Amino acid sequence: MEDSLSVKSNESIATSEEFDFVGDKPGASKTPTLDFKNGDLNELTNALTEVLQEPDNNMNAVIDHGATKIGHSTFYGSPVELGKDPLSLDGLSPTEKQDPMKPDASSEEEYSISDVDQECTIFSGVTYLGAAAINAPKSEAEIQRNMTILNEQSTEQGIKISVSVPSSSQGLVILYDANTNSVISRYEIHRILFYARGSVESNEAGCFAFTWSHGDTQESAIFQCHIFRCEIAEAVSRVSACFAKAFQRVPRSMSSSVVSTLDMAGSVTTISEVRTLMYVFEVNLEIKEDDGKGSLYSVGKDKNGFKLKANIEKQLCFVIRQVSDNGPQLCIERCFGVLVAAGRHVKHSDMQLLEMKEQIGLGTTIQEKNCSTISADWDPKEATFRPLNVETPKDTKQYMTVALDLVIRGIQEPVRFLIETTVRVFAPNERNFSYFNRKTLVQQFYLNLKEVVSDLNDVYYEVLNMETSGELDRNLLNLNLNLTSLIPSPSITSIDTITPKEEYNSDGDEPLLSGTGLVSKDCAEDVLENWADVLLKWKSTKQKPKQLSGLVRLGIPEALRGEVWQRLAGVEEHTEMMENYRVLITKESSCENVIQRDIARTFPAHDFFKEVGGLGQDSLYRVSKAYAAYDSEVGYCQGLSFLAATLLLHMPEEQAFCILVKLMYDYGLRDLYKDGFDNLYLRLFQLNKLMEEQLTPLWDHFVEHHIETHMFASQWFLTLFTARFPLYFVFHIIDIFLLQGIDTLFQIALALLMVCKKDLLLLDFEGILKYFRVSLPKKCRTEEAAKQLIKLACSIKVKKLKKYEIEFMALKEAADNAEKEASEVEQLRETVLRYEEERKLMMDEISQLKEILKREVNQAESDKKNNMAIINDYQVIRQRMDTQLQTCKMALSNYKLITSSCENCSSNLAKSNSEHKSPSEDQISNEERLRELELELAQTKLAHVEAECRNQNLTHQLRSGVLLRYLEFVFSTSLRVYTRTKMITATRAN
Repeated sequence: MEDSLSVKSNESIATSEEFDFVGDKPGASKTPTLDFKNGDLNELTNALTEVLQEPDNNMNAVIDHGATKIGHSTFYGSPVELGKDPLSLDGLSPTEKQDPMKPDASSEEEYSISDVDQECTIFSGVTYLGAAAINAPKSEAEIQRNMTILNEQSTEQGIKISVSVPSSSQGLVILYDANTNSVISRYEIHRILFYARGSVESNEAGCFAFTWSHGDTQESAIFQCHIFRCEIAEAVSRVSACFAKAFQRVPRSMSSSVVSTLDMAGSVTTISEVRTLMYVFEVNLEIKEDDGKGSLYSVGKDKNGFKLKANIEKQLCFVIRQVSDNGPQLCIERCFGVLVAAGRHVKHSDMQLLEMKEQIGLGTTIQEKNCSTISADWDPKEATFRPLNVETPKDTKQYMTVALDLVIRGIQEPVRFLIETTVRVFAPNERNFSYFNRKTLVQQFYLNLKEVVSDLNDVYYEVLNMETSGELDRNLLNLNLNLTSLIPSPSITSIDTITPKEEYNSDGDEPLLSGTGLVSKDCAEDVLENWADVLLKWKSTKQKPKQLSGLVRLGIPEALRGEVWQRLAGVEEHTEMMENYRVLITKESSCENVIQRDIARTFPAHDFFKEVGGLGQDSLYRVSKAYAAYDSEVGYCQGLSFLAATLLLHMPEEQAFCILVKLMYDYGLRDLYKDGFDNLYLRLFQLNKLMEEQLTPLWDHFVEHHIETHMFASQWFLTLFTARFPLYFVFHIIDIFLLQGIDTLFQIALALLMVCKKDLLLLDFEGILKYFRVSLPKKCRTEEAAKQLIKLACSIKVKKLKKYEIEFMALKEAADNAEKEASEVEQLRETVLRYEEERKLMMDEISQLKEILKREVNQAESDKKNNMAIINDYQVIRQRMDTQLQTCKMALSNYKLITSSCENCSSNLAKSNSEHKSPSEDQISNEERLRELELELAQTKLAHVEAECRNQNLTHQLRSGVLLRYLEFVFSTSLRVYTRTKMITATRAN
């Protein structure tokens, strides 16, 4: 029962549509066993001596061979036999106490399971703390608050009880009085809305609680929270595990607990079918490259794939999210490995394992973390990745295959998510490299599981198959679909009146195998006569008779289908194509392994294709291989084999190949596979508009439950409805399709949705997908049901397809323009950022030049000062020398005067002069010349120093002028870029 006031905690796990279960908190034991050393019962006994020495009560009187006794608790691994239950021994017959909120004893027979007639686990040593009214039965915070209050108030009080927890969702939680062993109360599992245990590191570590609904309707319902405390706190983990098993499991059989027919007179035996579950996962792949600066940036992606650069290390980043909110949530424990290979349809042995980098959000349920993130490093320079590390030629498509192996709790083998995508490799120094908004690849996977119960009653899952609808383009799928006027949907008679429920429910949850159904070749004589007349006129006039359309819509007789299909397709005399087929089957194809793998899964229910290596499978292999060689652009795609198999049931290989080529090229099916499925998105958009116009309530229901048409209609359109539906219905669809073309796809799809509208409006997300996969094909089993569907389909008008195509192209063009403008804005933004970085670098360089010039100027000034000091010293010395010279000359003159006045001195001087010749005039002139040269040298040095100073000043002025002109250019360019960016942004806003 839903409650709008309920607040769901991150610790909550939805175990089904009706129950919520809160698992162990972090730090608590995750296994349903008691926490003691080495798992030895003797050690536990020694550790709990005081508890075990308490007086034994009658609960320990009998211990069956199938039970395990720990302390006061007895754990039954199988149903407790009648008469051996410790609560029903002689003298201890349970007498139930009346609960004012429970029915009286007269309604006892309403319970389908008695006190002991169920697989259960009985916990003793439990104290019932009481119950509290609660407004939000799924609010863990409110439950924890009540648990804290009652635990504090009932420290010395409380009722000593034993609790019996069933092993299936059809059982009862029964409370027994610990002293009298009488039944205190019963609680049906299906009416328990929420379970929670106390916080591990708090006083409530040994407590647990569940909320129970009293009342039959939502208006009269009263919600109560029942709170318990275990004497052994570690036992809460085992209690939690038992409640989890009770929420998830339906008993396979109750017959094992039957002792005699008399004892089971009032009980009901139920045998549940094997459950199949489908989970939808969404995987986002993002590729990042090293920018050379120690960080990573996301590479661009467009319809041609990822834009990679050669010889640059990369990182693959995955985000895995479970988009289906049904049933128990799956827990991804770890990533087993990430593998990459060049090409598509590659073998496992050709894939290379990458080094794991990071795993976030693993080990917890997807509901708790919402998604899991995995990243792995990839070095494309390795030899095995050479095709992904060389430049891609212009007209060549390069594929890359990525495999993600995940270990999911409850599934024994790792689950592989396989992604095949196109890439284009550029040179590492590619200039003007494009930047795109779309940087991730989004792909949905449909994981189909089968629930298996082991001999030890453990539940695990087997993988039936993994399907994918290919890459999703959210820009195309999320186009605006509002219409100004809506046309009410017509009243359609339900197909249930034609197909009995026991007919399409006969196989349970198993989907209908492709190729199911027998098509009789019997035909009324008048119908054959009408067809004979039409064929005769057709052959003679080479034109389609007027009666042909009416006869085809009623269904072509099985005996004539091969001939009529060839004539409708215009290949009855296509001998050139038949000769080409014989050549094509001799050529090798890169898709041979994939074709061989798909053949065994094509029409497995039909005898013609059952035998491995038989005529049917060999013919199908040759036709598929020939088409892959004929159409190199599309090659082989999954789904073509179903169409080819349908044709092979009516004609030889050559004619089947000719019609297959006609269907693909002339009827437009080939366009659905081309150009990244753009044409398929167009058809899905047209179907969306038709649904919104003609099936408005169903369309609104799909939108509310996040059902997108590609989830069910992609396979319908790509395989021409041949993959899921019975053969009679498939053959009739191809009759109509060959007659009128692509409009048939929409007519059949709308007819199917119309007749199943009532059923679909009652289902949720998983129920709708399961209905399309399992129930809908079974409703078309009978010939009458198929005829009624075709009749309804032919009456549906789809005249607005061209209008919708124009709308789609306009929206797509707008989306492309928006993407292009966003790309231009991104490029301009990158240019502005680059100019900004260059400006910062130039400012740094200018500051460095300023420092250098400042140091040079300071050095020049210092040198100038030193030179001036030297010059001044030289001038001082020169002046001093001149002064000394004048002094000497004066002294010499005085000496001469003195000596000339003295006779003795004159005679001696004359005598000395005679002995020594006087210096010549040349010698005197040389001395004077030397002094002049020294003076000139000093002046020259001074002039040289002054010239160097002038040169430094001129160099500084020159550099400053160049920098100023460059900065003016950079600022003007940045201003123009910024102005253009604002203009584009303003244009987009308008």
